[in-house]
Formats: sequence, C-alpha cells, structure tokens
Amino acid sequence: MEECPHFSIAPLSETHSALLDAYGGCVVQIPGIVLEKAFRLNDGRLLVVTTDNCPFEEGFHISLIDSDGSLLESAHRVIPYHPGILAKLFSVGEETIKIVFHGGEAIKVTVVSVASRRPAGFLQEQFRSGNGLLGKHYLKITCTQGAEIMDGNAAPREEKGEKSRSC
Repeated sequence: MEECPHFSIAPLSETHSALLDAYGGCVVQIPGIVLEKAFRLNDGRLLVVTTDNCPFEEGFHISLIDSDGSLLESAHRVIPYHPGILAKLFSVGEETIKIVFHGGEAIKVTVVSVASRRPAGFLQEQFRSGNGLLGKHYLKITCTQGAEIMDGNAAPREEKGEKSRSC
C-alpha cells in the first residue's frame, strides 16, 4: 500500500465531499470534508481517511473505493464531546493502516480481499458502516486503548498492560 498525495477533496455539503484525482476529476462522493490521507492498495483500490473538521466532536471516516470509482464501504465514528484529533496516520503493510489519536487510542484498519457479513464487527467502539449492519464488510477495524509507541516506520510496540479488542 502506498500513500497517494495527489488526491484532494472538494466539499459538496457540510458532511460530504467529492474525491478529486490529480487532474481535478471527481472520482467518487465520500463522507467527510477534510482529507487526511489516501492510500492505494496493490489491486488498485483506494483507502481514504477523512474527517469532519470539528475538533471537539471529530468524526472520522474510512472509505474503501474500488478501482472503477465505486464506493465499496465507508465506516465512520463520531463520539459526542470527545475530541478525535489525529496524531499519526500511516500504512503498516499491504492492506493495513494505523490511525493514532492524541489521547493514545490507536485504530488498525485492514482491508480484506473477500467481503464478509460480520454484524458485531462495527457495533463496538461506536463504529458504523455505510453498508448497514447486515451488509458486506471489506474493512476490519481493531481498536487499542492505551499508549502505543509508534514512529510510522516500524511496527508498534504495545506497552505492558495494554489491552486490544476488536471493534
């Protein structure tokens, strides 16, 4: 997976934007109004992370876009009165990214090659999928509470006593 810095977004409303390619052409409409980063997977799909630009109740969105420009899945989380300020966002493998927040929470997002129906997969940690509870899911999300040591170039080391749980 490689970072794609040539993408940008153009807000269409208070909650959605158009993802634009390097030439300004609209690829797809996605949730969020601030582009944090976009990554291209080896098979041509895009994994895009956007936020809502509200640091006191920051909503963030993870969108998986197929190589033909169709939105395969979008997962989001908004926690009222909880800042969701991103500290780091980087890839840690061919299908995985890490999102680290200022409060020490880390989220690992892995793109699976074959979609599955996992109703409980998005209920914990207040995640919601645009594909609905019983829809097909391409994103596997794992949350970690507590401090992690990460530099974006090496695998994270979990500190003693830290607990991971699947979201």
